Amino acid sequence: MKNILLGYVLLLMVASCMGQRKGSGAYSEDSEADLFLEDSVCLPDEDFSDTLIVVEEVVPVTADASFIDFLYYFTSDQEFQHSRIIFPVSFYNDTTVTRLTEDQWTFDPMFSNEQVYTVIFDKEEELELENNTESTSVQVDWMYLSDKNVKRYYFEQKNDQWYLEAVNKEKISRQQSGGEDFYDFYASFASDSIFQSERLSDPLLFSTVDPEDEFSVLETTLERGQWFAFRPPMPADKLTNIRYGQKETEKSNRKIVEFKGLGNGFSYTLYFRRTHGKWKLFKFEDLSD
Repeated sequence: MKNILLGYVLLLMVASCMGQRKGSGAYSEDSEADLFLEDSVCLPDEDFSDTLIVVEEVVPVTADASFIDFLYYFTSDQEFQHSRIIFPVSFYNDTTVTRLTEDQWTFDPMFSNEQVYTVIFDKEEELELENNTESTSVQVDWMYLSDKNVKRYYFEQKNDQWYLEAVNKEKISRQQSGGEDFYDFYASFASDSIFQSERLSDPLLFSTVDPEDEFSVLETTLERGQWFAFRPPMPADKLTNIRYGQKETEKSNRKIVEFKGLGNGFSYTLYFRRTHGKWKLFKFEDLSD
């Protein structure tokens, strides 16, 4: 594309030069030859290197093909985000509510600046909900683990397009479930290597793409040292969760945490289970590109 644009600019320059010669009056064959030798390259008055050609990214019509496709453009394109908010948008903060107009809204990149985002499930069969194109309502959570706050974005699909309709910030409500709270456990697991080592099942199941056949999955196990060599980046102070309709409960003794990247090929999944009140990692899956 850059070569085409450059060629077009050079063509305009040549046409300009020819126009200047035609307007210079009478000339002889000798003078024409001299002009060709001396002015075979016509340079503009200003340095061409200072000319910048800016080509803006065009949002494709498939931006709503799936919710995650929509979310990519919503979190990376300021104009697109502005066009996909139902104004005035309600912003709830515990017991207060503010309704923001178009002029008051500030671009929100959400988690697009992070290396990974996470999606959390209780059951393996619910993983397929990410590919469900029939859902018309999705909730995106930002969970701040240190102060136990959550910021929730509510998206609705209208006329086959996704829109943000409300944002809610509140305290995370947790009930005693007869064992460790998963998010308290995860905060320690992600930040403390000694604690992490103590909470690995032995053996630790491991699944990854077969290096000899990219369409096959290799099933094996990892020792503790191997886990620390292959473990994915894990945010320690906050987690995200995209709720496609999965039923997450505090009483569940299983948690599946997907670690994904927006356009960077990351795709890791950690499988946890709670036994005798304590959480442990029992399976690690790496299907990154």
